[in-house]
Amino acid sequence: MKILRICQETPYPPTDGVRLGPYRTSKFLAENGHSVTLVCFQSDDRDVEPIREWCDLHTIPFSRKNTPLHLLCGALQRYPVNYVKYRDRGMLACVMRLLASEDFDVVVVDYSALGWFALQIRHRFPSLPIATRWHNLDTLIWERWTESHRSPVKRLLGRIQTSFVRRLEIRLASASDVCLPVGAKDTELLRRMAPAADVRFLPAGIDLDHYSFQQAPEGKNLLFMASSYKWHANSDSLTWLHDEIMPLIWKRHPEAVLYITGTDYTSAMVRWAADPRVVLTGFVPDERSIAAQCSLLLVPMRLGGGIKLKILTAFAMGKAVVSTSQGAEGVAGLQDGANCLVRDDPQGFADAVHDVLTDASLRQSLAENARRLVCESYGWNVVSRQFESVLQTVVARRQPAELAAAQSVAS
Repeated sequence: MKILRICQETPYPPTDGVRLGPYRTSKFLAENGHSVTLVCFQSDDRDVEPIREWCDLHTIPFSRKNTPLHLLCGALQRYPVNYVKYRDRGMLACVMRLLASEDFDVVVVDYSALGWFALQIRHRFPSLPIATRWHNLDTLIWERWTESHRSPVKRLLGRIQTSFVRRLEIRLASASDVCLPVGAKDTELLRRMAPAADVRFLPAGIDLDHYSFQQAPEGKNLLFMASSYKWHANSDSLTWLHDEIMPLIWKRHPEAVLYITGTDYTSAMVRWAADPRVVLTGFVPDERSIAAQCSLLLVPMRLGGGIKLKILTAFAMGKAVVSTSQGAEGVAGLQDGANCLVRDDPQGFADAVHDVLTDASLRQSLAENARRLVCESYGWNVVSRQFESVLQTVVARRQPAELAAAQSVAS
C-alpha cells in the first residue's frame, strides 16, 4: 500500500502517546514493504531526521496554543476551539499537493481534532479511502469538563463546546471509511453517536521488551504518573488524590511515599513537596527507573477519556494498579479484582491501596494477570498487524466500487 498519514506531531522521538503510536505503527508498515508518507505539524526544532530513513517526511511549523481568536472564530462558525487551531492552510496545501501528484491507496488522519483535513480530502477526493485515528473522543471530554465545574460561565462554555464537538465528530465519523478509537469506552460511545459508521477498537500498544516484568520492591512507595499538569484531567486527578485519598492512606501507612512524575506543576503542588512523603520527580525520561522503586501505580482519573498509557506501562512491568472507573475504562480486558482494583470514592480507593500493600499474594496475582493481558492484546506487533489489516480491508473495499464506476462510465 501507498499510505499518506497526517499527524498532530512529528512522531520522533517517540517519547509520549502523541508520537509513540504513529511512530511504531508507521515504522511497522514501512518495514513490511508499504510506502509511508508523513505530513506532520512540528512545534519545536528537535532532530527528526532519523525517521526519514523509512518514510517521506513533510513537516509544517506550528504553535499548539489555543488563543482567544480561536475561541472567537469557533463561536462564530459553530466550530470547536481545539479544532480551529489545527485548520492550517500550509498543512492543507502540502497534503493536497501530494494527493494531486501521487497515487495513494489510503489516507490516515491521526487525532480527531485534525478532522478538518479529512473532510477537505473527502470533498476533493471522494473515492480515496480515509481512516481516522481517535486518540480521544472529545465529546466525552467536554461533557465531563462541563460537569466538573460549578461556575455558570464555564458550564455554559462547556455546553456550547460539547455541542460543537459532537456535531463535528459525528460528521467526521460519517465521512471516514473506518474510525479507529484507542479507548474501549470511546469505541462504544462513538458507535452510538454515529451508528452508520465503521468503528473498530484499535488500542495503543506497549513495548513488551522495553517494559519487562519487575518484581515488587520492598517498602510502600506509591506512584502517580503524568506528562504535564497543564492538562486539566491530570491536575484534577492529582489534586483529588493528594487532598482526599492520601490522608486516608497515610492514616494507616504513615511511612508511605507518593512519587509524582511530570512537568508544569502548579504552585500548590510545589508546596506539597515540603512534606517528605511527597516527591516531585519532574520529567522522567525512563519510567522504568521510578517504577522500580514503587509498589503500585495510582490512577485516580475523574475527567478526560481515551486510553491511559500509564496503565499499560504499569501492567507490562507487572505493577499492581488501583484506578477509578474512568481511569480504567479505555483498557479492554481490564477486570476489577483480576488484574486491577477499581474504586471510585476516596475511602474505597484508599482501602484498595491498603489491601495491595498488605497482601503479597493479591499484589502478585494482580501483577501476573496484568502482564498476561498486555502480552496477549497490547504488544506493538499485535496492534500494528491489526492496523495493517484494517487498512488493507478498507483499500480492498473501495477498489470494487471504483472498478464498477469505471465500467459504468465505459459502457
